[in-house]
Amino acid sequence: MPVQKPVLTAAKGGQTVTLSKGSAIELKVESSQSGGDYGAVLWKVRAGEEPPLHTHSREDELVFVVEGKLIARVGDNRVEVGPGAYAALPRGIPHTIEVVGDQATLLVSFVPGGLERFLVPKDGREPNPADFGIALA
Repeated sequence: MPVQKPVLTAAKGGQTVTLSKGSAIELKVESSQSGGDYGAVLWKVRAGEEPPLHTHSREDELVFVVEGKLIARVGDNRVEVGPGAYAALPRGIPHTIEVVGDQATLLVSFVPGGLERFLVPKDGREPNPADFGIALA
């Protein structure tokens, strides 16, 4: 389904969750705005608050590194990447990141949408990964 209506989210204009060590995840596009086709977040991830190794069963994940450096772990591969790097991670492939330094900023999209609400829950409660088709390694 193509985008039917413009979705414009100003800088710091989306619902934002701040984690205990200072990471912040801002909702940029909710899947309800895209007919379910995709969702997107801007994630300022601090060292020590990276996700554990995990696998998605329902979504592909698209990641663009805006700022900072990180080590991307995809399957058995580990690659250091920096600003301008891009990854298209198909569902079913275990992956995670490790921040090099203090912080990295990522633009993350999910296709189809929905997983953005795992990162920025509507009700503010901590979500259950299994409810979103996420398996932790």
